Amino acid sequence: MDLSELTVMIIIFSGIMIFFLVPFNKYQCKEIQQRRTFLIIFKDSLLQITFHKKALLAFLLVSFLLAAIWFGYEQEEYHFNAPSGYPLISTHSEAVLAICAFLGYTIILYLLLALWISLNILKKGRSKL
Repeated sequence: MDLSELTVMIIIFSGIMIFFLVPFNKYQCKEIQQRRTFLIIFKDSLLQITFHKKALLAFLLVSFLLAAIWFGYEQEEYHFNAPSGYPLISTHSEAVLAICAFLGYTIILYLLLALWISLNILKKGRSKL
């Protein structure tokens, strides 16, 4: 895979995940604005982006992509091993590395989105004081 193809795939995946993880309704709770502690706001924003209707679609997308990565490497292994007379190869370590890299990027994206929402809530809370 070329670098430009990978970059386009990362941009598209990031956009879809951000769309699925940001809730439709704005988080305008007076209780959070009164507490004003960053860790509490961050925890609440993590809960907010995790437990809403569109987050299920994000979970399904990640599950589908994890299965696609695994079965893609399985198919590549079969494609090489079936017709050749060479010793068998295994792509399991490459598949696990790709899955770990994908999950790591997804978790970093998730935490950065929660941080961004928390900073916006904190900034709006301080501007109202």
